[in-house]
Amino acid sequence: MKTLFKLILVLAIAAGGLYWFAGYTPEDAKTTTQHVAYTIKEQTIEQGEDQLSRIDRIKRLFHFKEAVEEAMDKRVPLEHRVRSEDISPIVKQALVATEDKRFYEHGAVDFFSIGRALYTNTIAGQTVEGGSTITQQLVKNLFLSSKRIMSRKVEEVFLAYLMEHYYSKDEIITMYLNTIYYGTDYYGIKAASEGYFKTEPKDLNLSQAAVLAGIPQAPSYFNPVSNIDATKQRQRTVLTLMAQQGIISYADIDKAYYKRLDAPKKQQNH
Repeated sequence: MKTLFKLILVLAIAAGGLYWFAGYTPEDAKTTTQHVAYTIKEQTIEQGEDQLSRIDRIKRLFHFKEAVEEAMDKRVPLEHRVRSEDISPIVKQALVATEDKRFYEHGAVDFFSIGRALYTNTIAGQTVEGGSTITQQLVKNLFLSSKRIMSRKVEEVFLAYLMEHYYSKDEIITMYLNTIYYGTDYYGIKAASEGYFKTEPKDLNLSQAAVLAGIPQAPSYFNPVSNIDATKQRQRTVLTLMAQQGIISYADIDKAYYKRLDAPKKQQNH
């Protein structure tokens, strides 16, 4: 009963907040965007999101699981997704080490990481570290446009809390891996593992997992087909993060780094 009450309270606050914030766009946010729609598919999804009314956004809160499935279908149809047990554990470990090392410890929002990122970015004078959790990233990938900064961040937090209410951590990671963009028109871990390495997600090794974990930050730049040098640099970064967090040994870094990737040769531009 307490859980139900909390959920109703969150939904009520979210609905009120979204109704107010969705109509608010600060001047400096009208031309500011950090996210890049890499493909026509993403551009289409963003355009659809931009056209949603405040009422539609509120309705989404109350029909959240249906909205999640619909959004996932738009990015990757069910037949092109894989189950959690069909993804190599090392893939999930590489993802968490790279994107959100405290994923299993915090809730939908990691206030510690937000504070650390704010401090780091202030000292650096530019954005060098993000504070978004994997759950927040999933929400952004599935739902949110990048054009209304204030309203997007408010909605992102509410949707992230709903995501963690309705889904387990493993389900969230699986959804993330099934829908993230890996470059070369590959959406989801199945398309990426088959396209880049001619293998199934369950058979990916450490070397391959580290490459894939590094791609989403900049899919066009860290692309093993078109930019293998940058890909290898990013791979080493991921492997080092995994070693620092005790997932692999430091000796494993060089073993995985020098292991043959068997990435396909560049054939065409996408």
